[in-house]
Amino acid sequence: MQPDEPRPSVRFPWRDLPEQLAAFGERWPQAVADARGHAFVVPTVPAALRLPLVVTRPLPGERIGAFAARLDAALGLQVVLLVRAGAVALGAWLDDERIVHKALRKYVVRGNGRAQATHLKTRGKSRYGSRLRLQNWRALLAETNERLCDLWTQHGAPARVFWSAPVRVWADLCAAAPPPPFARDDAALQRLPLHVHRPDFDELLRVRNWLEHGRLELPR
Repeated sequence: MQPDEPRPSVRFPWRDLPEQLAAFGERWPQAVADARGHAFVVPTVPAALRLPLVVTRPLPGERIGAFAARLDAALGLQVVLLVRAGAVALGAWLDDERIVHKALRKYVVRGNGRAQATHLKTRGKSRYGSRLRLQNWRALLAETNERLCDLWTQHGAPARVFWSAPVRVWADLCAAAPPPPFARDDAALQRLPLHVHRPDFDELLRVRNWLEHGRLELPR
């Protein structure tokens, strides 16, 4: 038995979504949103219209025509926040315009690659170098939250906040002083379903580009 060949697919930018919805809905008017609201699927055909994550989510089971009729032509203010031990990248976009971006980095990782905060929780007391790394980590979290608070103050609360961080790192950020300008259960928060490399400006742009594109999958 030969392995299944991948279905033909085409990537498209979020600006082209109305056209893609119209064409997909004309061919398959019975298409409905999947359970996660990430794609329109056809119950009887292996076809899918995977939405750019930056756009409004359809309701599970919503018909494609109903969603197309209420689709907002603008995205509003959105933030991308990438956090790893010792590195942070954050950016804000108003529709297609990048209005804020910043990459931060501090020495917080031990020679074996483990973040100092993680090491302390598993190995106990630290020496001078360890204390310095921990101090840098706390300073990085504080600076990140300060910049986020400034962004919220200057531009208002964003409609969406796409974030990526290890579980413990995210907990440290939310517990830092000052705190971030959002609660951990804020409805605007959406964790990125994407592997993220060490945060820097290029990685921030790569992630945003991925978020802005959808994919059309057609039957063979």
